[in-house]
Amino acid sequence: MKKNILLFGLIGILLSGVFSCAPDYETEFEVKSLVVPDNSLAPISFPLEGGEAQALVETNVELANWSASSNAEWLSVSKKEGSVTISAGSNNTYAPRIARVTIEYGHQAYYINVTQKGNTPFLLADGLRNGAIKSVSAGKTTFSVLVKSNLNVDHFLIPDTANFVHLDAITAVEGKPDEKTVTFKVDQNMSRNARSSTITLQSSDNYDYTASFVVVQSGIVFTEIPLRADMLSSNAQEVYEGPSSNLLDGDPGTFFHSAWSFSIGEAHYIQVKLDEPISGCIFWYKNRNNGNGKPTDVSIMVSADGETWSEMVHITSGLPTGASETYESNYYSSETPFTYFRFVVNKTNDGVAPTFFNMAELRMYYIQ
Repeated sequence: MKKNILLFGLIGILLSGVFSCAPDYETEFEVKSLVVPDNSLAPISFPLEGGEAQALVETNVELANWSASSNAEWLSVSKKEGSVTISAGSNNTYAPRIARVTIEYGHQAYYINVTQKGNTPFLLADGLRNGAIKSVSAGKTTFSVLVKSNLNVDHFLIPDTANFVHLDAITAVEGKPDEKTVTFKVDQNMSRNARSSTITLQSSDNYDYTASFVVVQSGIVFTEIPLRADMLSSNAQEVYEGPSSNLLDGDPGTFFHSAWSFSIGEAHYIQVKLDEPISGCIFWYKNRNNGNGKPTDVSIMVSADGETWSEMVHITSGLPTGASETYESNYYSSETPFTYFRFVVNKTNDGVAPTFFNMAELRMYYIQ
């Protein structure tokens, strides 16, 4: 019995020692967080002159351990306990600008979109942003447009299809810093048809803000030369038919015919001796109402005295070969005025020179 009492006593002493050695403490864990309230995440819009805005930050993170940044140079941010200050200076450009502010800690990130207005541009050509019309004559000329703008107008876009218009000069208007006179050169229009082009004005300050105007050039007016039978001749007049005078009778059923009943050693031609010298012309003709003897390769030769000749143009394509078809040439000019005009046929749809050709009507036009 005494042994049992002793054993229980020893166990009690041991257990008492074990429990009395256990540590006595409590562990606390602090959760680090960062929150930007919803009302601080609303987009910010600064006026032209700039300004400041505040974004609240609710966090238990030390100031040095969370960040605030801007993705644009024009927008600056600074942080302090509980808030971020967002600042923009004056916008001196003519375009609105955008940026984004990021506030973050670890995986927690908040974004605030920021915009700022730009200067209000104006750009006028002859008083209109679009729709001004400049009408010019057919001859080689210049014209000017008054450009008013608070932009640096440094681009004048002329379509490739309108290469008859060329920028010539830009001149400041004295005492009016927002005005310039812009001068353009226009090539001579050698066509009877009017032509036009839209010129677009643009600035590197704001490429999206443009103005435009239209230049319309009238077609050239040609005067018909009153040809007479005594002006016409040929080196190969067919003796049996087709006198050259038929070219002027206005009857498409009659025709001129070069030699087929005999041959010569040079290309056949029809020649016109003008009463007065000219520097250039358009010629028109109508084919005979049949299928052969139609010119396909022609040299237009001119001379001031009928002795010394020069080739004004060599035409190798585009000449009509169908019965009764007509052809009107471009305007061709000579450096030296001429009184003699030759239509020399190098090739027809039947063969190469020397070979016959025929023609129903012939006309010539010049610029007065």
